[in-house]
Amino acid sequence: GEERRGNCGRGYSGTDEERGIKMLKHLEVNNFKSLVGFKVDFGSTSVIVGNNAVGKSTVLQAIEFFFGAVKEDFGIMLERHSWNVSNVKSKLISSPKMSFSCDIDLETEGKVHSYHWSMSLEVKVGDDELKLLSESVDMDGNQLFEYSAKSKIYSAVTDDGNEQIIIPLVFTSSVMKQIGRNYSGEDLRQFIAYIENFDSFEMLSPGAMRLSSRGSGTTIGMSGQNLPSFIRQMNQEEKNRFGNKLRNLLDNKVSDIEAETKGKPGWTQIRITENYGDKKISFNSKEMSDGMLRMLAFVAISEIRKPDAVMLLDEVENGINISYAEKLMNIFRSMYQDNRHQIIMTTHSTVFLDYVEPENIIYLYRDHDGATKAVSLFRNEEMKKKLDYMWPGEVLLNMSQSEIVENILRNEENPDLVVNEEKSE
Repeated sequence: GEERRGNCGRGYSGTDEERGIKMLKHLEVNNFKSLVGFKVDFGSTSVIVGNNAVGKSTVLQAIEFFFGAVKEDFGIMLERHSWNVSNVKSKLISSPKMSFSCDIDLETEGKVHSYHWSMSLEVKVGDDELKLLSESVDMDGNQLFEYSAKSKIYSAVTDDGNEQIIIPLVFTSSVMKQIGRNYSGEDLRQFIAYIENFDSFEMLSPGAMRLSSRGSGTTIGMSGQNLPSFIRQMNQEEKNRFGNKLRNLLDNKVSDIEAETKGKPGWTQIRITENYGDKKISFNSKEMSDGMLRMLAFVAISEIRKPDAVMLLDEVENGINISYAEKLMNIFRSMYQDNRHQIIMTTHSTVFLDYVEPENIIYLYRDHDGATKAVSLFRNEEMKKKLDYMWPGEVLLNMSQSEIVENILRNEENPDLVVNEEKSE
């Protein structure tokens, strides 16, 4: 009712512009799985929803693949996912070219600069190869670098002026992985640093967290395998903050959390202490539930101190009781305010949507050709009116996919678009 709606998704005030912008604003992808002519806009905390097999995880994978090319070769990223080229090339079109582009805003010395990054790849399914065809980065409309495989010429703007370099190599990653920061101007160095901060937790796995990990790191790792060592390397202030967040999330049931090293040197596991009346019961990570480990991971992610990072989370509700939805979404939402960490996540849970700003909900569907399309769920007045008497999640519960898309596209140029709910990714 009214009391419930009054709290809907209102965890912070002010716009992204008022707080300063450092984020991925717009993404375009073509010929990657079901993403053909795909376009989407993002905010500081964006939540992607839609029916099964519409491409929610694929959007995260596309961002991971695009951004990851600054640190790794295409082949390494494919291998990590157990993919080959035929798995990532779209089956919806025959083009041998795959492309990615994005718009990113970065603030430097109080001024926001708009970057545009584009990259196109040659797709060789028979040879199981992806090769870079072209790549460029512009800032405020001024070109910072451009590469073309046809001419094998890399043109860049350095601190000393323009420079043109002949590169007789075939790239199997972003050019920025090869040139690094040493051969870039300051504007490009800042852009590369931002992209390198990107983190994907799309493969988050309680099984990986449950195993001990060794070493230390600044992140928990894609599958959460470094969670114990990440907790261990926290200083006292960070541990206190981490513990307070966890206690608030779990209604003060947890009195203590530590990462301890036992057995083989360097191997670490998590141990938490829970309060039950006068009793204190201790558990190690091998004894914890999947849900508890995922919540530990989410709180740890909010404590990652790298600046201005894009972070990806897939199906955040898995193993999490809905009673934790509001507090967990508040933790995610505060990440942009605290550290400029932009969160892009997917969920099937309509309850989690109740604690998201409606304008940050992205709805995916398949068009009549099977391609994934993205729209802001509450971008038109007809959909917004439903928020007067329903929470965002309730809107999805009370409307079929075809009804939602019909409402969204009512004023579009192509109102007669047929939506296909059957095709898989």
